[in-house]
Amino acid sequence: MFSVNVGPLVLQASHLLLAMAFGIAAGVGYLVGRKNKVNVTGILLDMALAALVAGRIAFVVTRFDDFRSAPWWAVFDFRDGGGNWPAAIAGGLAVAVWRCWRKPQLQAPLAAGLIAALFAWDMSGSAIALRSPQGAAAPAAIRQFAGGKPMVVNFWASWCPPCRREMPVLAKMQQQRRDVAFVFVNEDAEAAAGQGFLAERGFTVANTVHDADGKIAHGVGASAFPTTLFYGADGKLASLHIGELSQASLNAYLEKIAPPL
Repeated sequence: MFSVNVGPLVLQASHLLLAMAFGIAAGVGYLVGRKNKVNVTGILLDMALAALVAGRIAFVVTRFDDFRSAPWWAVFDFRDGGGNWPAAIAGGLAVAVWRCWRKPQLQAPLAAGLIAALFAWDMSGSAIALRSPQGAAAPAAIRQFAGGKPMVVNFWASWCPPCRREMPVLAKMQQQRRDVAFVFVNEDAEAAAGQGFLAERGFTVANTVHDADGKIAHGVGASAFPTTLFYGADGKLASLHIGELSQASLNAYLEKIAPPL
């Protein structure tokens, strides 16, 4: 399962695990620092913000060509999940070093909190849980479309706003990347709804599947839409994305399963 339903909200499992780690770091840091009345929650928030900004900046810079033709606000649209992990980690650590240098009493509680969070993360199997979908074989219902190529499987519905927004990017890429098989699994109750949307917008897409009963989505653990799965030429899942894709984030995922043409 890639996501968790909390009432009307759909939360990514990875986000919940990161929130858990943040809570542990804050809690342990508070216990260690309370004697000296030191609270590390603020610095942890600053580290998280710095990591988010640094990771995004690095992603935009390295994929500037993709953003060149996009609206200016796409640079700040974090919904596409585009980020650079090394830059994010460096940004967070830079803030920690700077704050601890200015206020040395933060060092012990912050270090204790971060170590506790990493230990809990490892012992709980969170890292394994995030990687567990990788390596899974594509469902039989869509495996036929691969033809020995890397494959991108997009679960979408016409009633889903982010699905509608990302469809131009995916449809265009299907035409450009003939070395990759693109499969569109429609989750509308009626097939006509999805077909009507494609026809209305003038999208010509191949390899469409109607998943009326949701069995294909359930089989791969997709409970939120859009969800896009990326399979290597060996038919094994390489990565996945929950939410709207941009041109930049789609290209980043494609590079993991097929080199650029």
